[in-house]
Amino acid sequence: MKRIVTIPNLLSVFRILLIPLIIYFYFSDSIKGNMLFAVSILALSGLTDVLDGILARNFNMISELGKILDPIADKLTIAAVIACLAITHTMLIPLLAVLVLKELLMLIGSLVLVRKGERPSEAKWFGKLSTVVLYIVIILIILSNTFNLFEVWLVYVLSVIACFCMMFSLYNYYTVFKKILFARAASKRDK
Repeated sequence: MKRIVTIPNLLSVFRILLIPLIIYFYFSDSIKGNMLFAVSILALSGLTDVLDGILARNFNMISELGKILDPIADKLTIAAVIACLAITHTMLIPLLAVLVLKELLMLIGSLVLVRKGERPSEAKWFGKLSTVVLYIVIILIILSNTFNLFEVWLVYVLSVIACFCMMFSLYNYYTVFKKILFARAASKRDK
């Protein structure tokens, strides 16, 4: 039980529980400053993500459940917010499509590894970079929409940067998955 109920795991669950609030405030016109609330909750979600990683590593609170919960919380939060953005800004549909494609391919790759008796790779720096860039891009786009900070072309540029980061991450995870499979095949040949 000690390894299930940890502060990092509770923070991951908290982030998942914040998702409906983000969606509610994003689409709510009846609340003054609704976008500011949505951005604030999203920023809180991002900060708790960083905090749960720091606590898990520095205080030996890494758990098997946490290795699953943390990326699920990240993926659900980002997918929900990008879906919200794509609903109100159709120019962001390609960003949503790239995100869905990346996550589906990552899931398939992980399932292949598990099926072959291998453990999927833990989060790497390029995956974390992609997540951070997505959070920044999402917050900038929401702030831009709320306060008219940027021109429309900058939203396109930001979404292209986010797509590039996701594809960079996907390619690097593909090489990691491939190395795991080759190492497995090599160890079987050596036996």
